[in-house]
Amino acid sequence: MVPATDLPLSSLVGIDVWFVPPPSSIRTSRISSVRQGPKGPLVTLEGVDGIDAAEALRDAELLARGSDIPEPPGPEFDPVGLVVIDAQRGDLGSVQELIITGANDVWVVEGPFGEVLLPVIDDVVLQIDEENRVAHVRLLAGLIDEEPS
Repeated sequence: MVPATDLPLSSLVGIDVWFVPPPSSIRTSRISSVRQGPKGPLVTLEGVDGIDAAEALRDAELLARGSDIPEPPGPEFDPVGLVVIDAQRGDLGSVQELIITGANDVWVVEGPFGEVLLPVIDDVVLQIDEENRVAHVRLLAGLIDEEPS
């Protein structure tokens, strides 16, 4: 699938879609899941079971009702400049750069422990105080040298 929207594809799960041009076997379906594949998003559609059914949809466009499409998210939060505080070690420094990967974002934090590559996942980032520009984190083992530089 090649998306024609900037929306997170996971927000499209559950939306009814129509195929244009309609194949002879199936004309409408519902998006049941979306996940990132090696060459782009992989979409699972209800009633499309097996390679032959999927092959019949090659080059078709998926259309949805405009009212079913969620509103785009507000402006992205820019983490650059956030002060990063670890629950155990205290001040780790501040975010200098954001790396966007296929799986999760990574913050490049510079501070007393040198450069720390911090995965932006729920197990690590505990809370972000946007107003005060502070992120509270819990580092996973092995992410830093334990001695400050």
